[in-house]
Amino acid sequence: MAKLYINKDIAADADKVKYWLTGNDSISFPDIQGFIDWIPNDDNRIDIELHSCGGDCTEAYAIYDALRASGKEISCKVVGNAASMATVILLAAPLERRSAYQHAELLIHSPYYPSGARVGDITLAKLEELKSDLEAEKEKILNLYVDRTGQSREVLEAQMATDSWFDAEKAIELGFVSSIVPAASASASKPKLNSNLNIESMAKEEKKVTVAQAFHMLGVALGVVKETPEAVGMVITTSTGDELTVEREEGEIQVGDPASPDGEFVLEDGRTVIVVDGVITEIKDPSSNEEDTQALKDRIAELEAENASLKSSAKSETDARIIAAVEKAGGEAWLKKATGSYVPAGRSYTPQAKKGEETKPVSLVERKLEEAIEKNKKRYSKKV
Repeated sequence: MAKLYINKDIAADADKVKYWLTGNDSISFPDIQGFIDWIPNDDNRIDIELHSCGGDCTEAYAIYDALRASGKEISCKVVGNAASMATVILLAAPLERRSAYQHAELLIHSPYYPSGARVGDITLAKLEELKSDLEAEKEKILNLYVDRTGQSREVLEAQMATDSWFDAEKAIELGFVSSIVPAASASASKPKLNSNLNIESMAKEEKKVTVAQAFHMLGVALGVVKETPEAVGMVITTSTGDELTVEREEGEIQVGDPASPDGEFVLEDGRTVIVVDGVITEIKDPSSNEEDTQALKDRIAELEAENASLKSSAKSETDARIIAAVEKAGGEAWLKKATGSYVPAGRSYTPQAKKGEETKPVSLVERKLEEAIEKNKKRYSKKV
């Protein structure tokens, strides 16, 4: 269900700057048309909350027609007041889906030209023309009231002539609404005052307009700048299940869109969104991430090759220093003399030599073999 809040006066885009210069705001047919176009096709309901004193007749009829032509199920609730052309917008919903709060008020009246209206020079012919226009407008709105309320023309015309407010009960009687919305928190007991209530927080926050916004609104009013639709919060679920809120009405998110919270978010399509100080500063495509990864791998391989080269160079330099030291000491002859011969302990045996005899190293195996031969000789010699 799409929620539509009409809580401003109704005015054409060209007249919005007049409201802004007096510290007020307004709503136009293009605003409502943009809202309707934004609603997804599978959302078939529009719930309107109405609080408006009316305004431009042409804009109000255009809003009424657009709502009824949308094909959506329209419901409308008067939450404060609905006066003049705002009652036309109320009637865009069928009677069974029109309601009002207990303290809401409505007002219907005959058409008129406000004081100060630019109608040109006043002549008899001009007066006749103005009179004819007002009668036509009265007939137009009266026909719509009769058609949408089911009330008689005489009763409605009499109420219009009073040009006075009437309550929700009278609105039911006249056919503008079918029910009064009960207060959900209503209680028979005496209400208690919340001592923790911050009265200051209930004050209406003053609307601040920047210089850039002021020039933009002026450009819209002059017709030289196209009005951008009011942004709404688009909630995007990231690949990790977190939520990223982007202030955009429709279309793809862009760098510069307001967003929250700050941080780096990987979307389900692989893109990476970076938010700094509440604004999207960068959107990285998945391809750029792969390129960064490949570049990093290439750099690692380059560093590993450089490290191996440095190790090889260090080994070659060490070998060169050793060879230089050997050559300086006397070369290969010095090296043979310096190394000599070495026989590990326990691996050779030198028997006691008789005087005058040369001795040569005898291995332990040879010694054991000689001892075994001598032992066998003694054993066999005894038998003989």
